[in-house]
Amino acid sequence: MKVRGWLLNGLALAIVLAFALGDPIAWGQAALIMWDVAAGGKPTLWQDLTARPADYVKRWPDGEGDVYEPGGKTRAAMVLVPGAAVLGRDEPRLKALARTFARAGFVVLVPELPEVRRLALSRADADRVAAALRQLHQWQPAEPLGVAAVSYAVAPAVIAALQDDLVGKVKFVVGIGGYRDAEAAIRFVTTGSFRPMGEAREFQVKPNNYGRWAFVLANAGRLDNGNDAALLQEIARARFRDPAADVTPLAAKLGPQGRAVLALVENRDPDAVTRLVGALPESVRREIDGLNLALYDLSKFRGDLILVHGRGDPLVPYSESQALAAAASNAHVSLFLIDDLGHVDFNAVTAANAWTMWRAVLTLLQERR
Repeated sequence: MKVRGWLLNGLALAIVLAFALGDPIAWGQAALIMWDVAAGGKPTLWQDLTARPADYVKRWPDGEGDVYEPGGKTRAAMVLVPGAAVLGRDEPRLKALARTFARAGFVVLVPELPEVRRLALSRADADRVAAALRQLHQWQPAEPLGVAAVSYAVAPAVIAALQDDLVGKVKFVVGIGGYRDAEAAIRFVTTGSFRPMGEAREFQVKPNNYGRWAFVLANAGRLDNGNDAALLQEIARARFRDPAADVTPLAAKLGPQGRAVLALVENRDPDAVTRLVGALPESVRREIDGLNLALYDLSKFRGDLILVHGRGDPLVPYSESQALAAAASNAHVSLFLIDDLGHVDFNAVTAANAWTMWRAVLTLLQERR
């Protein structure tokens, strides 16, 4: 009986201290937001308890985007960068994510990035994201400014935050399933090879069919040879439909540029990747280098860097977020590696990963004023 009394008293003291020293409101919000994100736009308690955001199109001299404005108090401002998807900023899950965080007090701006609708990203997208950050800061000068991006869109988001006039204004960057080294990302998507930090050996998984042929579609239009571009697109679509499709007749018609791209994508030898990347057409290599964060000085960023990555990500290995965290030597980095999570698959909340997901959401909420 005495022991039970001590336990009850200890539990009561812990609860009192948690409420006194912590932020129980934010804790509850983080849990509700986690489940709202997992719902992907379906009705949730978070939606019942918060005002519906206003959303409208905003235009500025060199761009446009969708604004999601909180129904209540504004506490932060965030540019949300759309990933490579044919719907771009109109992608339903992206719109649901923007509304989720607008309900938490973030003014969210989702810029139009024309390249992403072709399943591609360009160095020019970093300039578009930077322009969106400048505009958002003009509209909301008193709010903490940040940028969030998913997958390959993390690169233009980070590059934008490193611009000389923005590096002191952008207080936080959120990267979900992103990469640092473009060549390492290509090595993984083509051969399945990656090396987590602290490991002496490389790990190997089966290459993802979608990722390999998405790379072809993203870069085919950058070839100088229009015939090769059309053939590569036809080959990629055939392999999307059937990974075992016989594309030999199409491949036989390719010129040197198309053969160089196909050789890289069909390669399974990790040691050959550097040579094959070097053999790509200059127009393709220029775009790869333009979004290769390994070529940028990430130590310039001194704000908060929040990185989230699924350990089971089939398109970008979690070792790339580890590398991003290490390279941002002057940032305050929070890295969350999540079990049972594929490529930004946020509806996969399990008993094994709910705690880590909750901490990641809470860390972002702490960026609010």
